[in-house]
Amino acid sequence: MDSYQMSTQEVSRATIQAQETNKRLNGGKAAGEKGSMDKDAFLKLLVTQLKHQDPTRPMEDREFIAQMAQFSSLEQITNMNREFKSLIKSSQTSEAYKLLGMRIESYDPIKQKVVSGVVSSIVFNNGEVRVKVGGEEVSLENIHSVSEMGKAPLTKE
Repeated sequence: MDSYQMSTQEVSRATIQAQETNKRLNGGKAAGEKGSMDKDAFLKLLVTQLKHQDPTRPMEDREFIAQMAQFSSLEQITNMNREFKSLIKSSQTSEAYKLLGMRIESYDPIKQKVVSGVVSSIVFNNGEVRVKVGGEEVSLENIHSVSEMGKAPLTKE
């Protein structure tokens, strides 16, 4: 039975092709987002590479150490990404609570209408922080002006 070992260049090329394919299949999502190559896939790739290496030409220590360093970096970046997402959600929640009792104006691109009024409550809908104005839920990103009752609005530029 013949054994085949991929060169470092071939492994790199295959990894790049896999990442590009994942990006295309996931609607343009970048690495680190759901559906792209994560640390589990990286470990599976490394284990597969070790299983299929030529016993007479094992992976050099430098290559193995470099791949483990890449894995460590990937894991740290994944953890940072998770923490940043948590920080962003916390910031959005804080921003939404500051809007309680304030008069806002926003544009709902889905319903194609302007929504304005006093923020009466905060709603968490599918992981997104939204404010409630009358019977409408408004995304924070769609708010274009905020004012205190009876004062001129502060408009986003």
